[in-house]
Amino acid sequence: MFDRLRKAFSAFGGTASIPGRPVSNREVSRWVDQQQLAIVAHATEGHFDLGGDLYGHPWRLECGVPTRDYVQGMELRGRADVGADPDAAVMVINRPLQDTLESKAYSAITDTLQTTISSSLPEEMRWLSMYEEVAWSGLPTSFREHFTVVAERIEHAQRWVHAPVVSQLLNAVEGEGGDERAKSPMMLMLARGRVYLRLEHTQRSLAEIAHAKQLLLIAGQSALQNLPPLSVAGPDDEAHGSR
Repeated sequence: MFDRLRKAFSAFGGTASIPGRPVSNREVSRWVDQQQLAIVAHATEGHFDLGGDLYGHPWRLECGVPTRDYVQGMELRGRADVGADPDAAVMVINRPLQDTLESKAYSAITDTLQTTISSSLPEEMRWLSMYEEVAWSGLPTSFREHFTVVAERIEHAQRWVHAPVVSQLLNAVEGEGGDERAKSPMMLMLARGRVYLRLEHTQRSLAEIAHAKQLLLIAGQSALQNLPPLSVAGPDDEAHGSR
């Protein structure tokens, strides 16, 4: 199943750009027009906001100056307000980012002689200390080598980190240019009923932007389908979530 899904997600139609230089705002705008999405291009080259609709729920992907100090260069960050179960708290990060965050958290505690993680630290750093890493038999070995999943409840992780999400993440680190991308920060989070994405725009390519957009939408769709709000979840959903 995973191999078939990865092949399906590996091609990005119309994402070619000139090798060796960052994609321009004009190229991004042309691609966005083909996708029938909305875009706001900033005056600074390489900075933009684009967005659309996912089954009636808004999503947004922006590129700009990093808002986290562990991201170098440019940052791609996305948000999909899908209205999923607000109690679901799940985060997927790649192993290099996990090592970086755990080191920073340790330094923050020891430098200030604290015994707990400060609320002023980024949410992803606090989650690593609050929640356990979870895994289950359906996860490919290669996925666990590249990524860490932490969650308040394992059943939420199992329902959200579904085959399409796993396949899209693996394509990022094992597809073309994956060796470089696997070393750069990548974080996907489900919290407060929303899906959040943050990654380093390492290659500054249109394919990387297309991948980020696809990953955000696939993760958003998985949350919509598998973790609906409790108010609209039926008996079958509640029974599934209690296993």
